[in-house]
Amino acid sequence: MASQQTIMHGVQNPSPVLNVDLHVLPDFTGRVVLHIENGRVICDRRLFDDEHICSLATFIEMAREMELRLEEISNG
Repeated sequence: MASQQTIMHGVQNPSPVLNVDLHVLPDFTGRVVLHIENGRVICDRRLFDDEHICSLATFIEMAREMELRLEEISNG
């Protein structure tokens, strides 16, 4: 993967870097989701192999392609 740099007026400047402490074991291999607010990590969470992330729009599109129907159920 190429280094991310900003080029302004012909001069390369390194992009800002956010240093993050992750709560995983040193030999961890996998995916982690970060919740960042105002440049600070609020929390991190490991994703398990059977977990996936997508936008709401993507979820709705997948549901439509599967012809999945969702109905609201009231408990009253």
